[in-house]
Amino acid sequence: MEVHIMDVGKADAILIRCGSRSALLDAGHGVSAESVIDYLYRHDVRKLDYLIMSHPDRDHIGGMPQILRELPVSFFVQGRISDNLLPDSLEYKDLQAALKETEVPQIILRPGESVSIGVAQLTALGPLKEYKNTNDSSLVLRLSCLDFTALFCGDMEKGAEQDLLTSQQDIHADLLKVGHHGSKTSSMLEFLCEVAPKYAAISVGPDRNELPREEVLARLEQLGAELYQTDTDGSIVFLYDGKDVVIKTDK
Repeated sequence: MEVHIMDVGKADAILIRCGSRSALLDAGHGVSAESVIDYLYRHDVRKLDYLIMSHPDRDHIGGMPQILRELPVSFFVQGRISDNLLPDSLEYKDLQAALKETEVPQIILRPGESVSIGVAQLTALGPLKEYKNTNDSSLVLRLSCLDFTALFCGDMEKGAEQDLLTSQQDIHADLLKVGHHGSKTSSMLEFLCEVAPKYAAISVGPDRNELPREEVLARLEQLGAELYQTDTDGSIVFLYDGKDVVIKTDK
């Protein structure tokens, strides 16, 4: 199994492969669409079993319309999100148009429900309720493949993190895709302690918010997590052969 955290700046694009099956979780900004497609081609991905939207912010869906129009996609997957939170952005409108043009079947994944990627399972843990912002409404996914686990948090912030803790679901993971690009509004210590990751990856690039924040990095270091960042490491690939994990980086 492979987890590729692509270098797309302060945005998310994550390729998950297991055997001949593949899923793309988010697709970066629109300007990243060509580089994401090129990355998929270079890794022999010519079709996607799942194109998954964590939430409808520009830096997560911008590349999706072009991907839908250029690659065969079996299913488009998203979590539940309130109608009043759906954006009026050009990116979201283009995504809806592309879904209509391509007639890709859509799945709304609710907590407890899963999709399979080969022998791996992607299970939704959240969002657990209707929130007032798109970040907390992020689709939270836990990947499991034999004894390897990974947690993908989208841009989930502290309120939704606390709800996950209260739900007493199993959120432990070997790999944590750090929420909200390392923003101080996410990754509270209690949440990180429960996840207890061996590896932590942050998808980040030059930005006025100066992410990732030092306090988030300090918390991860306090837990002893092996930390990777796309701005310094480039694309990060976690390879799992059923026994060992090997990490490769572009830089």
